[in-house]
Amino acid sequence: MSADTPWEDPLVRCREVTVERDVKARMRDGTELLADIYRPADRTPCPVLLMRHPYNKTHAETFTYAHPSWYARHGYMVVVQDCRGRWASQGEWCPFRHEGCDGADTIAWAAALPGSNGHVGMYGYSYAGATQLLAALEAPLALATLIPAMTSSGFYDHWTYRGGALQHAFVRSWALYLAQDTARRRRDHALGSQLGSALRAVGEAFWSRPYDAPLLAHRGIAPYYFDWIGHDCEDAYWRQWSIRGRYDRIRTPMLHLGGWYDVFVEGTLENFIGLSQGAATAEARAGQKLVVGPWYHNPWHQYGGGVDFGAAARSPIDALQILWLDRHLRGERNQLDAEPPVAVFVMGENRWRFADRWPPAEARPQTLFLRSTGRANSLNGTGRLAAEPGSGECPDVYVYDPADPVPSLGGHSCCVDVLTPMGAADQRAAEMRMDVLVYTGDVLAEDLLVIGPVDAVLFAASTAVDTDFTVKLVDVHPDGRAINVADGVIRARFRDSLGAPTPIEPDRIYEYRIRVGSTAMRFAAGHRLRIELSSSNFPAIDRNSNTGKRLSELEAPDWQIATQTIFHDERYPSRVILSVVAA
Repeated sequence: MSADTPWEDPLVRCREVTVERDVKARMRDGTELLADIYRPADRTPCPVLLMRHPYNKTHAETFTYAHPSWYARHGYMVVVQDCRGRWASQGEWCPFRHEGCDGADTIAWAAALPGSNGHVGMYGYSYAGATQLLAALEAPLALATLIPAMTSSGFYDHWTYRGGALQHAFVRSWALYLAQDTARRRRDHALGSQLGSALRAVGEAFWSRPYDAPLLAHRGIAPYYFDWIGHDCEDAYWRQWSIRGRYDRIRTPMLHLGGWYDVFVEGTLENFIGLSQGAATAEARAGQKLVVGPWYHNPWHQYGGGVDFGAAARSPIDALQILWLDRHLRGERNQLDAEPPVAVFVMGENRWRFADRWPPAEARPQTLFLRSTGRANSLNGTGRLAAEPGSGECPDVYVYDPADPVPSLGGHSCCVDVLTPMGAADQRAAEMRMDVLVYTGDVLAEDLLVIGPVDAVLFAASTAVDTDFTVKLVDVHPDGRAINVADGVIRARFRDSLGAPTPIEPDRIYEYRIRVGSTAMRFAAGHRLRIELSSSNFPAIDRNSNTGKRLSELEAPDWQIATQTIFHDERYPSRVILSVVAA
């Protein structure tokens, strides 16, 4: 891997742009979806750049990207369409359900528009990334390339749930946001106002049971939210829209964009790996590129919560997308031809590195073992990380009370940082708690470069029939700041399968394998690595009641306290496995 410079703005092709609004496209079932179209004024036939999303076509995700007119000035006919049942488009809104067919129909329609040269690409992040992938499964003939940003490989794991646990802050706030447009379309302005107020004060709603959402139930305004809660394992409801497992149906080159603190980063990485290995054609397999920066879900800034990642982290994405589009929609050679397919921003080093694959081929596993004298509770405890497992050590014990969960400080959530916990943040306020086990390594004598997945193996027992275990990887600075790098969770009943949950036996020791997360991080000399272990990360993750009841079955008195025991000795070597690259 080597350093390189970010991507620079390309030259403008046409300074004047014309705009046509509310252009109708008829879907196969007769439903009309409306779009705004931005054309270069020189009328030269050009490729089409399509965005489909549920957040108002007029906005066109400009909180993330340059305005569509900017892309039109660079030689593209930009089409921004409201999804079915959203804003100006006809039909009934149901997330994910129609995006494959509607996407394929829209691509064929866009390819035939006046001024189109017949080649269509797509861009957009979050749900607008999902619309791209679902359309690609239909293999539309005119689709030449995609740029899915900050989206996932499915809509159960790494979207609605993680490790079997509900991504509570994201899911509740997203549903409240989506429901507002439905209320507007129904002209129920009172309900729309209530939904807006509820979203702005959503922190209070996080404390209710996930299924207890009366505003979302009112007049059937958001039935999909209750479907998500009701289908709390990876069943047929989720599999019908899954991207993973169907990569062999996709024949499209893609530029995958992600962020190390993004809620969907694991799905982004999975899509890149899955398509690089299993896309339908050799050309598609070779045509996958991955770019991941230090961003959370409202991207591409140099400030990721409480950390400044430097000028190199500032948004290069619009310029990069034009380079990609020029290459795949115009056939023009440029700097991307000489660039390796993987570009990752290494936090702590604050520069871009390039590789031929993800994870990088030179990454090697390095194991650190959890150790203590049986009292790793809080920063005052004796927890440490060591290269060798313990022998004859007493286990660590803590109590998890769902009524008093460990607060989320930064991390991986969505979608507005003032409403939901996102990004890098100092963890010391949580590390003061006795229900957080803290294991800290020695001061590093030299830089440690971690690039790739980070996994944990825990040997644990609980007095409950179901509970959660949460793990964080933390970078401890010489001044004591403890900045979160990655975090993971496993809901105990999903330890063996996300599709077939089984309870645990109280007080029995189980082995739990947890994906803590993927990252690119330089832990600098003088810093220390830290692992935090607990049973809650709230409100990013919903509180486990410890009863084994499904989310839709919980009653108000159901919360139970659980006593958790973490083992770390020669028989039960609890540990974390890093992906380490030579610095």
